[in-house]
Amino acid sequence: MRHLNRRDFLAGSAAMAVMPGTAFAAGNDFYRLGLAEPAFAIEPKLDLPDLGGTVHTLSDYSGKILLVSFWATWCPPCRKEMPGLARLNRELGPEGFAVLAVNVGDRQDRIEGFLDEIDDDGLTILMDTEKAMPSTWFLRGLPVTYILDGSGKIVLAAIGDRVWDSDEMIAALRTLKST
Repeated sequence: MRHLNRRDFLAGSAAMAVMPGTAFAAGNDFYRLGLAEPAFAIEPKLDLPDLGGTVHTLSDYSGKILLVSFWATWCPPCRKEMPGLARLNRELGPEGFAVLAVNVGDRQDRIEGFLDEIDDDGLTILMDTEKAMPSTWFLRGLPVTYILDGSGKIVLAAIGDRVWDSDEMIAALRTLKST
């Protein structure tokens, strides 16, 4: 089994972001969908405000499968995947999933201007205006997405955009709830 290692991940190579993991029942599905098990450990931290000023921490989502997607308004692949993340959140949210879209570096007015152009209904947008998250979460490009289990451990990662609301992705993500 080949794992995504820290060097591969930091290089941002999409080819390296799709190495298979077998720890999950749907490991092959995750591989085909471009998700991998990171071989390096990250002690994830999150202490960021949403657009209304409410601060969110990882412990707020304890017991849920959490998808944390890092994005910016200047990033075309990020812009492309945002409506799909919102639809994914609406589809899986009632089943114990949560999606956080963490904007890295934009001003709030710019974020809100972009959101006025897309379907973001139900999506929690957090702001990392100080750009503190890239060093904490190994972000060297955008978008980067991590999936955490109910205990807050990172179990999957993806570099680049995905079709998060496809039937195949939704089915694969549902298998995480049963592992």
